[in-house]
Amino acid sequence: MVYTRLAVALGAGVLLASCQGEEQAPPAKTETAASAGARACDILTEAAAEKALGRDAGKLGASGGPAGLDICQYGYQGERIMDNGQATLTIHPVDIGSLRKGVTDQGWTVEPVAGLGEEAFWSKDAGLYVGKGNRTAIYLVGVGGESVEQSKKRALALATATVGRL
Repeated sequence: MVYTRLAVALGAGVLLASCQGEEQAPPAKTETAASAGARACDILTEAAAEKALGRDAGKLGASGGPAGLDICQYGYQGERIMDNGQATLTIHPVDIGSLRKGVTDQGWTVEPVAGLGEEAFWSKDAGLYVGKGNRTAIYLVGVGGESVEQSKKRALALATATVGRL
């Protein structure tokens, strides 16, 4: 169930990013999320992911999809079906207000989160969004069998530990 929500949230993020500013020309290849700040894997380190997941984890591949998003992922898979977890950070070169509108336009509720970045919100359907300038970091953390509330706590802890590098 957690992975279904993660997949939906990541898909929504890719959709939102690909729909933002359709009238504008795509950015030049040299103008990436990195040019505006740290890359996703500079922010989400292996040590931070392992702390968020509560165990050893390995780096997972992340192409960024058709929108070319800056994504970093770590995860683990155990012997049992529910013995798995994943920590994902996606950096969008878009202000948080635009992404909030996309989340609420999907019919999902958002809950403001104080003390992270310039602005932050949580959505049980889309994850933890933290904005700084014209960049937004989306934190998704899921461990097999855990509740949405437990995933939220993990995402908040991970963001608190890493958002300073955004």
